[in-house]
Amino acid sequence: MRKMIYISGKIGTDTITPEIREKFKKAEEMLVEYGWVVFSPATEKYQKKLKKEVKIEEKKWKDLEYGEFDWYSWALLYDMHMLALANAIYMLKDWRSSPGARAEHAFAKACKKEIIYE
Repeated sequence: MRKMIYISGKIGTDTITPEIREKFKKAEEMLVEYGWVVFSPATEKYQKKLKKEVKIEEKKWKDLEYGEFDWYSWALLYDMHMLALANAIYMLKDWRSSPGARAEHAFAKACKKEIIYE
């Protein structure tokens, strides 16, 4: 059985820049060479799925009339769901400068996931 790993690092914007995609892609390629199945939150496929799932939650939220929907919180929750499915997390060098990556690190640590640092 192949092990799954989630890549965590600073993304920082609503629109993922080509430089950010490249940073995550390089990490993904290296991890695949080592035999990992990789979850990368910077891929277009991942982002499309995330947006679809968060839109579903947003509709539920608005139907309940709870007030303003916090898109970032739900996106981070989706990322945590993907991390929960993984065996390990790969922390890019810039992870400490990202609130989301720090939360993913804390979650991985609490769940006793293997943590690998760039």
